[in-house]
Amino acid sequence: MSDISAEEKAKAIRNLVAEMKLYNNPQELEDLKKLIRKNVPFTMRGYFSAYLYLKAEGSLNSRRPRPRNQGRPAEHGAKNNDGSSLYINVGRQSRATAKDLAAFVCKESGIESSQILSIVFKQNFSFVIVDTAVAEKVVSDVNGKEFKGRKVKMSPSKEKNAE
Repeated sequence: MSDISAEEKAKAIRNLVAEMKLYNNPQELEDLKKLIRKNVPFTMRGYFSAYLYLKAEGSLNSRRPRPRNQGRPAEHGAKNNDGSSLYINVGRQSRATAKDLAAFVCKESGIESSQILSIVFKQNFSFVIVDTAVAEKVVSDVNGKEFKGRKVKMSPSKEKNAE
């Protein structure tokens, strides 16, 4: 996170709102507002505003964006440039979130969160895609541990076409 306190951020936001009210081209703002309505889902507009604030503040420039996974990895278990896919028997039914799962994997294996490239979170299981260099360590450190009262089974994912 950035070094700016919540109070300083609130003050900066109030200043931006005051500047916005004095902006000399309200039609330009209206046009942008329409574009945002068309392209940003209603439930994401608050996050969109927060993201724009962080980008304007400059705190996003130093972060490496995490790749967004488009559904299931192309080849489960494949070792490729994107990392290694690991199966884990934890999913939504375990009353967990992907964030909970990532924190658990980092805690148990001692890896950094940046080494988790993505998580495909399903109903009864998940795929955790990690840097290939740490995949074996993650499997050995996490397999057999307990997560929310359930014994965890983790293994390298099998390829989609494998039987």
